Amino acid sequence: MNRRHFLGATAAGLAATAWPAFIRDAFGDGAACDMKGKPAAASGSLAQVSAAFRRARQARRDLVVFVIPADDTAKHRRGQDFGELLNFGADRDLAPLAGVEVVCATMADLKKLVPGAGDGEPLLVVVKTDKVPAAATQLDAALPRYDWTRRGLAAGGWEEELKEQDQLAARRIDALGALLRKGLGDDARDVEARAASVRARLVKKPPAGAHWANASGCGTDVEGVEENLIMGCGMGHVPTKSRRFLYFFSINEHGNLTR
Repeated sequence: MNRRHFLGATAAGLAATAWPAFIRDAFGDGAACDMKGKPAAASGSLAQVSAAFRRARQARRDLVVFVIPADDTAKHRRGQDFGELLNFGADRDLAPLAGVEVVCATMADLKKLVPGAGDGEPLLVVVKTDKVPAAATQLDAALPRYDWTRRGLAAGGWEEELKEQDQLAARRIDALGALLRKGLGDDARDVEARAASVRARLVKKPPAGAHWANASGCGTDVEGVEENLIMGCGMGHVPTKSRRFLYFFSINEHGNLTR
């Protein structure tokens, strides 16, 4: 990244030469963006979270990190968690995200930028961008999980099971919404308009650091990429409200899926 260009854009902030080493590394030449200010694809999650930190700081907003787990199975589950919230959350659930910058990143990369982000892999981390070093608060909760051992065993058959899955999804969404209100505030003003702005920013397009994907038991279709994952239909079942989810795996420079 051209540091002179960056400083020109952030004249109101601290001079880069006065920042601690971890901030200079995160925003150093080539680490966060290219000459046009776009995230550098080769730097992956670190580039995304660095660029998001910069946007949040310029806008005087907090940064909310949707944490990407290291384990592949956990990645998929976490993507479903956030997909249910963003696609089906009520206005009150989504409104707290209206006043923050959102990015998806691993804890390993977040801690390169914010060493005080803490340990483990919480659902969310809220980063205050108005001071250096940045302060961070973890937000976490034990979400109800789908019980696949009972698949097809509901007393009323599949129709009853689908109903039970929708009820469970509602509880999962409620838990995440409550977590956001706890961590970001529960402002009752302009809830509908604020939620609409979140849907326009994070549902029509994915948050930085992720892709939207769709699955229904016949493979995974990642929105906006050339190559997708296909399998025989009927090999799996996906709860209705989990079918559009955040995809945290890698997309290469050609727009194809990689692992």
